[in-house]
Amino acid sequence: MRNRVIFSLVMSVLIAISPVAIAQESAGSVPGLQIRNQLLTVIDNGTPAEEASVTVSNDVLANGSVAIPAESLPFLQTNQATFESMVGLLVDNATGFELAIAGFGALPEQSSEVVTIAMIMFPEDANEIYNVALQTGVISAEDALLAAINAGIDTSTLTATAAGAAGNDVSPLGVGTGAAGAGGGDTTVSAN
Repeated sequence: MRNRVIFSLVMSVLIAISPVAIAQESAGSVPGLQIRNQLLTVIDNGTPAEEASVTVSNDVLANGSVAIPAESLPFLQTNQATFESMVGLLVDNATGFELAIAGFGALPEQSSEVVTIAMIMFPEDANEIYNVALQTGVISAEDALLAAINAGIDTSTLTATAAGAAGNDVSPLGVGTGAAGAGGGDTTVSAN
């Protein structure tokens, strides 16, 4: 009985620790997670969040302290104020999708820059960021593609979901021929 309790306790601790270890391991290659880890460390050391976002963003731009591609640095430097704001949003947003949504709310006039910066920071989430930009209608499809190009994303990997496609003419089931239960009975064309 005692062995079972000890075993259960050890397994519980291992299960609790494993997501943290996986998150730390994956942060090594994702610029946004690296920046978020730096930001949280600076905040944990007593720096106010606003000051920490300025400090961390300046460090990233000056020292290349994270794995941001060199070709993306000029865009971030040109849009430094927006980048600083996006870094500040990382406190509460740990994915590119979450960051983009928060950025659209915080920086509605810079939606294109928000998309580009979110994609630079979370390139593996580029398709989700692209789709949320289309679905929310904050920028046009053309501007979303330009933002992806500015972020260095291969646009052939982006696919718009049906909800994000502009002018989608597809009617849901429930209307027209073959749509049982559309109101006036099943209107399926019959050979009879």
